Amino acid sequence: MAQEIVTDAAKYTIEWDDDVGAVIHTWTAFASGEAFREGSNELLAAIQERNATKLIIDTSAVKAHDKADKQWVQEEWTPKTVEAGVEATAMVRSDSVISEMEMKEMSENMPDDADGGPEALITDDMAEARDWIASQ
Repeated sequence: MAQEIVTDAAKYTIEWDDDVGAVIHTWTAFASGEAFREGSNELLAAIQERNATKLIIDTSAVKAHDKADKQWVQEEWTPKTVEAGVEATAMVRSDSVISEMEMKEMSENMPDDADGGPEALITDDMAEARDWIASQ
């Protein structure tokens, strides 16, 4: 994999993956509130700097998110990624029922392709996410 580390922080990493043409954001530890928003905004900056249209978000190391953080992602952060040009997002979740339910709930409340939002995939398999994002 031809990956370049953009940011290596305590709770996340952000990489550019030339092989699939996407920014990859990996949460390595639970973050909430200001720390969560900081990591998410750092990702937005990486998207803007690369003019990225594809994104993989790996939350497999995190079981759940705070309600306020989920609402912020849905109402504020996601529209900014759409404005920045993101057309496809693959989300890798942990292999747990709680994580699966949370991701489904979040995706139901986000704009989909028909509403001008990005195409989206939710999976618990990074290889599947990479293959799917590469095909977009």
